[in-house]
Amino acid sequence: MGFKAYRSTAQPDDSWALTEPAPLRFSGPQGLIAQWHRLNKMEIEDGPWLVPAREWLALAFGAEESARRWIVFEQVEGGGRKLARLDRISGRFGAQTRIMMQFKPLQSRGTDAPLVVIEPECVCGWGEELSIDGGCGSATCTWRWMAPQLGLSSVVAG
Repeated sequence: MGFKAYRSTAQPDDSWALTEPAPLRFSGPQGLIAQWHRLNKMEIEDGPWLVPAREWLALAFGAEESARRWIVFEQVEGGGRKLARLDRISGRFGAQTRIMMQFKPLQSRGTDAPLVVIEPECVCGWGEELSIDGGCGSATCTWRWMAPQLGLSSVVAG
């Protein structure tokens, strides 16, 4: 996964110029999730939590700079660049940390710098479930990405 924090500047045509990309790391012992856990573990030990993108940015860049940046997930799919803005991360700490990342798609207006994007008005976002080895119930955690556990459920109607 490619997460970057871009400085976002509103443009007159309702688009946004994204400049000054800085890579963000959520996993690992010094990653943002491990840092946030260390700062907040007494408050969220057994319960679910939800952290908006601005709070992750404040942890990485400070409160003032967080207001000027977006977290953007970049991937290459079918030979083209796909971008999505991270809205928030929710989760629950345990022997492993189960998280749900919520994204909003972005439409890119080309590939030249600065990167210019549009946030579509009427579009659905999506979530991505992931797990990290680490949390309140793990003494020997690595805070590395893991395959998520499947949370299967069913509904019987009729």
